[in-house]
Amino acid sequence: MRNKLVLVAVLMIALLVTAGCGGSDVKREAGLSPEQVIHRFFDAAKGSRMSEASLYVSPNSIADTKTVVKFVTGQTSSTIKYSNLLSVKIVAQQGSFAAAVATLQQEQNSLNLVIKPVGLEKIDDEWYIVDYDQALREAKYKVLAQLLSRI
Repeated sequence: MRNKLVLVAVLMIALLVTAGCGGSDVKREAGLSPEQVIHRFFDAAKGSRMSEASLYVSPNSIADTKTVVKFVTGQTSSTIKYSNLLSVKIVAQQGSFAAAVATLQQEQNSLNLVIKPVGLEKIDDEWYIVDYDQALREAKYKVLAQLLSRI
């Protein structure tokens, strides 16, 4: 019994060390404006770096990172590499919420432009993208939903 406990303890320590030392070295850049957050998110998603892109998504929306990518870009993570983020403009801000408009070129060297509203939430002095559908359906995001509805 004691040997089993020692074995389990050693395995637990090995897993903790591996989880802490291994994995990705991806870190969120601190102190970004809402526009910069959207740019970082888009650049990471365009480069198929979904773990990095998820660092710029609200913890409440993190389970829906692919949904957020699809909404913000109008594309899946596999086709986003052919698009360009042309501009991001904050159109409204109230308290810890902001609404932006992102203009995307759907295909490189084309005139196919798409304008998408993007909601953001400020958490611990950092801006995060909120899933659009979540902003509209959850009471917590009532102010953000109002800001987005004005776009």
